[in-house]
Amino acid sequence: MKKLVVASLFAAGALASQAAFAVGTVDITWQGTDTSGIKLSTLDTTVSSSVPLTSNYATTALNYVYTATGESFTAYCIQPSEGNGRALRNQTYAVESFTGEQAQHLQALFSTSYAGLTTHDDKAAFQLAVWELMLETGNTFSVSGGSFKVLGSDATSLAVSTQANSFLSQALAYEGPALYSLTKLTHGSLQDLVVATPLAAVPEPESYAMLLAGLGIVGLVARRRLPR
Repeated sequence: MKKLVVASLFAAGALASQAAFAVGTVDITWQGTDTSGIKLSTLDTTVSSSVPLTSNYATTALNYVYTATGESFTAYCIQPSEGNGRALRNQTYAVESFTGEQAQHLQALFSTSYAGLTTHDDKAAFQLAVWELMLETGNTFSVSGGSFKVLGSDATSLAVSTQANSFLSQALAYEGPALYSLTKLTHGSLQDLVVATPLAAVPEPESYAMLLAGLGIVGLVARRRLPR
């Protein structure tokens, strides 16, 4: 598989963004799908060569809240072979991290496409791209073929698949900095999840130079105003 070049996370920003996941487990409550979703069927040949992994599944983002605080957040499924469980019921998830190529691939996908997701199609395509990165065993990332792929040739399936492949292409070409801290939430009998937290922006060197220049001007003005 093609390796991605993604800049290392800034330690301070990563620690700050992961404050909500400072413990080994977290209690969360599923609120339902983020939108009505786009119903798509997919196949994972590592599970079955003929039985769809998802069939008429409302593919989209998932809405959750932290049970203790009521704070809402959005997650994407990384284990579609499992169910979501019942909505509005508290569940305890283990807090883990992604490693290796999966971590690089997901980070590039989120950094290039996550912020622009607005429509049902956008979120369905992004979910497909996440599944492709997590489940594909071949050398090419595409939801149109390989060990994980979309079934169906209707207009909606084709449009969302095309968009998912576009997200994947952008991720594979990405060489910029990591823009999110990604947390893996796992459950023994429910879908595992990926949760993204934006990293605090780190000023560019030019910004530091402008800040220092500004402080210098302020200091000069203050000195001129001192009584002599």
